[in-house]
Amino acid sequence: MNTEEKLRQLRAENPFTSSSVGDPWEDRYFDVRSVNERAFNEISQLIDQKIKDPALSCAGLVFGEVGSGKTHLVSRILNYDKEKEFSFSFAYIQPIEDPEQTYRYLLREVIVNLCYPIHKNSAVTQMDMILDKSFKEIAEPYPASFAAQAERCLKAFRNDPLRLFREKKIHTGMFKELGSSFKSFIAARKRRSPDEADKKALEFMRTLFPDIPKEFLKVLFQYQIPEKRAAAVDWLKGIAIDGEDALRLGVADRIADSSALLEQKSRNILSCMGTLLTRYNQPLVICFDRLENYDTDEKIHSLGKMVEFLVDKAKAMLPLVFVRGQQWEESFTAKLNQQVITRLKTNEFQLKGCNAEQSLEIIARRLGSLYGEVRGQRSGVRGQHSEPRTPDLSAPNLFPFDRDKLAEIFKTRLHTPRQVIMLANQRLKQILYPDQNSQNSQNVQNSDLSLERLQDEFESQFRIISADLDRYPPDRSRLRRALELYLKAMPDQSLVSSLNRPEDKYLDFECILSGDDSGKSAVFIIDTELNNSYVRASLKRGVAFLEASPRNKAVYIRDARCPIPPPPQWKATNDMLAEFKNIGGIFIQLDAEQSARWYALALLGFAIKSGDVTLIDADSHSRSVSVYELAAYIRERIRRKDSGFDMIEAVLNP
Repeated sequence: MNTEEKLRQLRAENPFTSSSVGDPWEDRYFDVRSVNERAFNEISQLIDQKIKDPALSCAGLVFGEVGSGKTHLVSRILNYDKEKEFSFSFAYIQPIEDPEQTYRYLLREVIVNLCYPIHKNSAVTQMDMILDKSFKEIAEPYPASFAAQAERCLKAFRNDPLRLFREKKIHTGMFKELGSSFKSFIAARKRRSPDEADKKALEFMRTLFPDIPKEFLKVLFQYQIPEKRAAAVDWLKGIAIDGEDALRLGVADRIADSSALLEQKSRNILSCMGTLLTRYNQPLVICFDRLENYDTDEKIHSLGKMVEFLVDKAKAMLPLVFVRGQQWEESFTAKLNQQVITRLKTNEFQLKGCNAEQSLEIIARRLGSLYGEVRGQRSGVRGQHSEPRTPDLSAPNLFPFDRDKLAEIFKTRLHTPRQVIMLANQRLKQILYPDQNSQNSQNVQNSDLSLERLQDEFESQFRIISADLDRYPPDRSRLRRALELYLKAMPDQSLVSSLNRPEDKYLDFECILSGDDSGKSAVFIIDTELNNSYVRASLKRGVAFLEASPRNKAVYIRDARCPIPPPPQWKATNDMLAEFKNIGGIFIQLDAEQSARWYALALLGFAIKSGDVTLIDADSHSRSVSVYELAAYIRERIRRKDSGFDMIEAVLNP
């Protein structure tokens, strides 16, 4: 590739646009193994110990400042799992939103990770691999002696069939005996129904796992049946499932279960998973990241409960917590109990900045991946790549940069990986677009820089989610976070004021409207449930709110992936929905694109809170984009008609 071709490719695809990993499952960046190598090696050793002894009670705490590579290190752990041919399981946990659902949330996130394809070109999941080990134990292989004898006979027959007759090692009477045996075998198989075979297999599994309830094992068996898999996954997530799915699986639907009982059942399922994983020496490494979003005492206590449970109660689980050092001291040490702190700090790891050589290698690898000059190991596992090789750090590999000038910058101090990438991005733009480097242009650019940076992050997150929406299942708490960000970002003269969370569990927000609707109230109900009773109860709250004051507004929001079955199914619920609409209720059903944009905004909010979205100034100093700049971005860009929130705008400003 010549110079002009490289410049043209750089203009088409800037490899330094994104400086944060976001989702460890996404296979986007090549590793520089020397960066944070000590921390990675020590964590790998801890994982190896856990593989040898899954019952070992332990946890880990990883300290790293903004941009130091915490989430990228999570990706390296996932990649290490691939290198070891998935000798352990992996789960990445986004911040919790509702502490009252601590164990349900933890279980759901674990199951989502276990049921996610491990490669882009394969549908195989970690759950498939775990169950494959389980079902191998209950298979019915032929006796080894018979199998070996049959193989030898078949091989000889293929090589010289007449020789066996000449040497009288086989005769026609043997074929008659073989035919008779085959008929008897087929008859026996017919007498033994699939239900009988499954029953015997289930009984065998219960002898292997006497502490695991029969219901859990029954669902695992049905996970292997394509037409039952979706229902089995929902049950494994610990949620209340639809009656039809419960009947299909032969299990209870949990519809009448209290919140406390659902929490306990989620703990039980996690414990069952731990028992299963212990037998096969395949621990589950659970990574908690973006702890800046644990911004209330309740959320911090929720994290403590999860860590304590995973270490002390659930077998084969290894929690790893990634956090900034200052935040740990200021927010967590005073609010977590001493047991949790001790368990985490027993295995403590520290991330460090990059020296000049490492900084240049980061840039060289990103450029080389674009030019096709580097074939190395990526941070994720969702693609197939050859063994890594250290790139040549000579000038051609760093084109279009001046190697000596970059080296001088990086020699002054240690830089975080993010600072390196952002500085490269800034210098690349100056090279590619020299006309925009005037002071006036720079001032104009700085005024809009945060908006453009946020737009890039939002669109990047939207594309990732849209490409694989199954990775982001319907989630009321995420939709609620997106709606809250949108409503709170309204300007002072907005149509919304006094936004609050009602105590009623079916209602998400209540607010006072102004403008033409001054004095009116509005409620927002977000519902992703798939059981009849809950959906009807949610709609009933909206009907009651409107009946109390017809001037009010009620908005009922559903992810389209959670459809309400049409009549004649769910007759009473459909009647309630019709009544809700007839008295002025507004029903919003988010399609795939709208859902992806809502989830993208929620995750962008997490990234801002974690300091993961940063800017770099003319003096090469970096700073994180603030929540105020995010609010400005929402006002300027998200309120557009094509943002996925236009239906909410229509409600507030008809």
